[in-house]
Amino acid sequence: MGEPSDATSAELLLTALARYSGLIDAAIVMPDAPFVPTAESATEVQVDRGIVLARAVKNLPGDADAPLIERLIELAPSHRIGQIAFVDRSGHHRPLYRPLTLYAWLSAYRMRFETLPQHEFGRWDEALRLWADLLEAELEAIAVSEAGTPASRGASAAESAWTALALFVAGKVFVRDAWSDLASDLFGRLSRGQRDDGAFLVATAADNPEPVWFHELALLHASASYAVQAEDRNVARAVARSAGYLMREVQPDHASGQPWAVFPFLWASAATRPMADQQLHAAQMRQPLDAVSLILLADALYCLRLFL
Repeated sequence: MGEPSDATSAELLLTALARYSGLIDAAIVMPDAPFVPTAESATEVQVDRGIVLARAVKNLPGDADAPLIERLIELAPSHRIGQIAFVDRSGHHRPLYRPLTLYAWLSAYRMRFETLPQHEFGRWDEALRLWADLLEAELEAIAVSEAGTPASRGASAAESAWTALALFVAGKVFVRDAWSDLASDLFGRLSRGQRDDGAFLVATAADNPEPVWFHELALLHASASYAVQAEDRNVARAVARSAGYLMREVQPDHASGQPWAVFPFLWASAATRPMADQQLHAAQMRQPLDAVSLILLADALYCLRLFL
């Protein structure tokens, strides 16, 4: 029997992605109760506010978004905006939480653009521009190297990738080519610095493998979201290599209890889809999901729908 034609392969891919789209949609179960901050302070904001993306992909009424992003709007003009830490509900901080939250809000804005009430539209628009200005300023200080990024700088690399992804969306929403160009440059350098085995980071025997795996998953997730939204084939090839590497080398549940990189594992090849199956099964067992998991699954669903 001959190899399947390109048309047949594309049809099989679309069929698989459509099935997973339904599975992920079902796994995104929104909290019954409104969000109440439990770990916020004058200098801390919870990543939970990024579940506006999950609400948008589920096409839930937008009037409930306001309480989630109100504090982000209030903080945007502050001279202390760069000092605000983003934490999860346990108070745990990761550098990538800020761009992850802002990416989620920007993506929700992109989806809600035509339906937002006029008074909310202006407030979202102004605040998101200020947050994007901050991301632009900070990306220069945390850029990755095309000669290879040490695993010891994995947290910074993951932060830079998610910052670039958020700026890409901001560039499209606000028609700012400079922001889109910064994202393209960052992901280009990340791809050129990729190892021959598919790893984005250069690890040594001194590096604890579990943090390295977590940062590889976070880099893969951001890279895949960028590649499919920007239609960047070079980054897409890097995504396929990274997904294959992680499929061979990593147990995701040893790196994180959250569904990082579900979309690229589905997209890369049939061989990497069992990794996504494992993560989706784990997510179904962990209901109710934490905010980061909701954001990650919502982003996976958003990316899948770009094919369908």
